Amino acid sequence: MSPRHILKRYVGSRESLSESRAAGRLGKRLHNADIWHPGRRSVAGGVSLGFFLAFIPLPVQMLIAAPLALLFRVNLPVALIAVWITNPITIAPLFIFAFKIGSWISGRDSENSPLTFEPSFDAIATTFGEIWLPLWIGCLVCGSAAAIVGNVAVRLLWRANLFYRRRQRRKKKLNPQ
Repeated sequence: MSPRHILKRYVGSRESLSESRAAGRLGKRLHNADIWHPGRRSVAGGVSLGFFLAFIPLPVQMLIAAPLALLFRVNLPVALIAVWITNPITIAPLFIFAFKIGSWISGRDSENSPLTFEPSFDAIATTFGEIWLPLWIGCLVCGSAAAIVGNVAVRLLWRANLFYRRRQRRKKKLNPQ
């Protein structure tokens, strides 16, 4: 089964989503075929957008992904699904990793200054003041790297699937049973 058929099976139709109440003002733009076409470029773009936004430390990643998918004309459902690589289970390890990368890039050694947590607003504000720059730098770097790796991986896997299916058709043509 091709990636296109898999995507069509699990994603709702364009018409049902564009007529929903949640579509709001975007209803007319949701009729654009580019954002629904399950092609190699649009799916790879959706994965890139979703992976990049997944590393942005904001709780509204899906709300940001939808208009950007429309703007960049990448596959909307794939972008919304790809954002979920940061979910309640993976968010802490991914952001800790991003913080470590950002600390290394910005030259702030996080090993020498252990962060302590006190349940007060002043302590949280002080801690955030110490970690925001390395966290944002790390998130941008990790998000960009994940977007590039995701895009290349989708394109390579898609191409490998095409070659595999072509080889299967040739075998079937040469050995009809």
